[in-house]
Amino acid sequence: MTALARSADPWLQTVRSLTATHNGGGEPAPQQKAAHPFLERLTRAWERDHPRATSPRSPQSPRPFPEAVVRVIERPSSATAIVYWSDAATCHYGYQGWRVTTATTDGACALTGAAIHRGDSVYRPSQRDPKPQNASAMILAASMPQDETSDADLQDQHA
Repeated sequence: MTALARSADPWLQTVRSLTATHNGGGEPAPQQKAAHPFLERLTRAWERDHPRATSPRSPQSPRPFPEAVVRVIERPSSATAIVYWSDAATCHYGYQGWRVTTATTDGACALTGAAIHRGDSVYRPSQRDPKPQNASAMILAASMPQDETSDADLQDQHA
């Protein structure tokens, strides 16, 4: 690539412009220099609007994924559930399999916000490779809707 082509490349021009703006005119930024005020405001706004799962939960929203839309679509069996999960901050799963298991840590129900204690019966996303983005999420088994039953469950009830 010629020097003229490199200078005319829109992507390189954008990167140079952003680097110059961030570094205050193109000079290397010293380690002690504060970030650009605009970037600091963006970072603060992002952290306010998208709390991390490891940060303390606000009293208004005890759910670990406060922005997630969680719905139980189907209950193929008493030990499984198909869940709709949509969270703009983490991931979207339109038809995700969840299985019943025992909670290994304390947490909060992604469906209701109810407290979950170690040893409680919970549903969690089925583990696969790669690990789902919402792998740490749990739904308390007692909060799981019971009205969705599969044909297999209906046959067991009539037998």
